[in-house]
Amino acid sequence: MSFRTNGFHILSIVLICLPLLGFSQTNFEQIQVISGELPDPSVIEVDGVYYATGTTGDWAPVYPIYKSTDLYHWEHIGAVFDTNPDWTMGSFWAPELFYENGTFYCYYTARGTDGISKIGVATTTDITQGFIDKGVLIDWGEEAIDAYVYREDKSLYITWKAYGLTPDKPIQILGSQLSDDGLKLMGEHFEIVTAEDDTWEKGGIEGQAIIKHGDFLYMLYSGNACCGKNCDYMVGVARAKSMEGPWEKYDQNPLLKGNSMWKCPGHGTAVQFNEDWFYLYHAYNTKGFPKLGRAALLSQMYWDENGWPYFKVEPSLVEGNRLEQNITDDFEGNELGRHWKFNVKNSPFNARVGNGTLTITETQPDNTNNTGAVLCVIPDDSEFEITTKVINKNSALKGIVLYTTKNHSLGLGTRDNQVILWKVEEGKYTELDSKENLEKMNNVWLKAELKDDTGIRLSYSVDGQNWEGFDALDGNNLAWWSSGMKAGLQIKKDNKSGDDNGVFDYFSIQYN
Repeated sequence: MSFRTNGFHILSIVLICLPLLGFSQTNFEQIQVISGELPDPSVIEVDGVYYATGTTGDWAPVYPIYKSTDLYHWEHIGAVFDTNPDWTMGSFWAPELFYENGTFYCYYTARGTDGISKIGVATTTDITQGFIDKGVLIDWGEEAIDAYVYREDKSLYITWKAYGLTPDKPIQILGSQLSDDGLKLMGEHFEIVTAEDDTWEKGGIEGQAIIKHGDFLYMLYSGNACCGKNCDYMVGVARAKSMEGPWEKYDQNPLLKGNSMWKCPGHGTAVQFNEDWFYLYHAYNTKGFPKLGRAALLSQMYWDENGWPYFKVEPSLVEGNRLEQNITDDFEGNELGRHWKFNVKNSPFNARVGNGTLTITETQPDNTNNTGAVLCVIPDDSEFEITTKVINKNSALKGIVLYTTKNHSLGLGTRDNQVILWKVEEGKYTELDSKENLEKMNNVWLKAELKDDTGIRLSYSVDGQNWEGFDALDGNNLAWWSSGMKAGLQIKKDNKSGDDNGVFDYFSIQYN
């Protein structure tokens, strides 16, 4: 099928289901269950099947969808959006799934074309076929983010985080009734809880999820700084007899904090499996922090004698290893695999698969973008090796890339008779090293090896066997506050010659 977003055109994308990954669901109280990067995970259950999605930021396809029957083994089945909603410009965060009367809803946060984050809603009757956008639902001053929907008896409610960017006003989680079709706010909004600056909530509160247990509604929520090297995210809980409160915060908050293997846990959804409750949420693995993004973890949730929830996340019950899945792509057939992602704010490009090759063409170069167009995968671990083979020679810079934003990247590419080691830092392009006068070089293999203790080593080969390398780099320009580093392929048009494409016949990412 075809895929077009903000000028990007990727031909013939299909769904590729990852092999079932995971550990025993009985051994650990904290464990990664979906590979790669999936912040702010949302999960629902429909007729014994669980569906999950999570934040993609500025990456697409937007909001991947996974399914499972046991919460531990997940299959990638599609995405909420193949085409960005017209009112958006990026920052696709915090999707929340909801299901009622044969319809799936996705309440999501995105930045509008005016630069303000709002909450939109989309629906579908077949979750494998994507969602139809219904537009903006909540436009609330400087910011409205992190929706969560809950039905209490005959009334449908939505909650959201407000005032995160409003000076001199405390951050709050607000609520409002929704129309029966879930597409409009009804009546007056009401306050649920307010962030307290002198407690663990000092960085703000957000990422709420509401469930019913016994006589109470329980709202799990996250507090403090969510992301980046200075994050300090934690999870707390409040309860009430009804949606409109009053809500009582637990005096033993926070319930869930970081540990030596997973940092800054939070922003998840609680869901029931048989008689037990589980919490699907994100955290940073301490290995590779902060360059890698936030992973989706699962923990069982228990209840004390006073009806408050708690977790048993102790060091001996934590699985600190990340899920890893090697990928090898020979570009056979005419379809581009679902493991490929692209950045919606980067230069528009075309990607075409055919005759065992992938051709990437930068179609509309951006003078403010010194990286060029990128097509990436999400690394599963901080130590890995990516390899590609470039089979065309022209004046465009094309090759492998390690990427966070267009202003922060590192790559090794070919141009004419050169192999060039380059980086972009704070938007400035710098050629770090090069190998010249390689006239006989038609096919070039490029490789990047990442090790936590020795840094990043980039090398090239003309036969795929004998390699010549460059000095190791630290990659300090590759940490970004909101999302993890990606790895993949890059093309930068040469304005003088007009050369604008790179042709590849192999790509792999392998883990140590």
